[in-house]
Amino acid sequence: MRKFELDNVNCGNCANLIKNGLKDEFGDVEVDFSVKPAILTLDIKDEKIEVLKESLKDLNFPVLRAL
Repeated sequence: MRKFELDNVNCGNCANLIKNGLKDEFGDVEVDFSVKPAILTLDIKDEKIEVLKESLKDLNFPVLRAL
């Protein structure tokens, strides 16, 4: 499992947007918005990380850094 810090995630609606936006490409993801910045957790291969970052940027939740 990999973890990423995300910007602009403020509530459950934001988390649901991320989950629904990534579901088709990445399967189930976990979003913890109780911490700032929010933490995205998912099972991802290294070659898909750039696709993930682009997808999140398109959703307006850019990746701040990988953990």
